[in-house]
Amino acid sequence: YDYFKEVHGRNSITGTGQTIVSIVNVTDENNRSMGNAFYNSLAIWYGNGDDTFFPLGRALDVAGHELTHGVVENTANLIYQNQSGAMNESFADIFGAMIDNNDWLIGEDVVKPGVFPGNALRNIKDPHNNANTGDYGRGWQPKHMNERYTGSEDNGGVHLNSGIPNYAYYLFATEIGTDKAEKVYY
Repeated sequence: YDYFKEVHGRNSITGTGQTIVSIVNVTDENNRSMGNAFYNSLAIWYGNGDDTFFPLGRALDVAGHELTHGVVENTANLIYQNQSGAMNESFADIFGAMIDNNDWLIGEDVVKPGVFPGNALRNIKDPHNNANTGDYGRGWQPKHMNERYTGSEDNGGVHLNSGIPNYAYYLFATEIGTDKAEKVYY
C-alpha cells in the first residue's frame, strides 16, 4: 500500500482508498497447507507453504505481487490468458520487485532450499533462473520471444512467459534507472 501511495499516488488497490484484506493460514480444498498465494478481487490469500515454500505471507515481494494483481485488474484488466495474462503476471512481478527493492528475485524469502537452482521462484534479471532449458518446474522461464511457451498449460503460459517482459523491464530499468522505469511501467 505504502509503495503505491508514496511512489505513484495510488490510494489502495482501486485507487479509492478501500480496505485491503489479506488472509493467512489458507489451506487447499483438502484442508492441507497450501504452497500458493493469490488475489481474487476480494482479498489476498496466503498459504502456509508446502514441500516447495515456507509460509507465503512472509515475503514482501509476494505480497506486492498479489496486491499488484488487484491494481492491474482495476486499471488494465488484462485477460488472464496467453500473452495478456503473461503481461499481468509480469506487472505483478515487476512491482513486487520494486516494492522489495533489494534484488531482482521473486519469492527468494519463501522458497525452500534446493527446490529451485536459482533459489527464487522467478528472476527478473535472468528468467532462466539457473535451471535447465525448458525445466519450468525448477523455475526456468523464457527470456526472449523465440523461447516462448505456446502450449495450453498455465492458461497459455501466463506464469511461464512472464519472463520475457520481466527481462525487458530489467534491461529498461538498468538503462534509465528504476525510479524512472517504475513510473513508466505504472
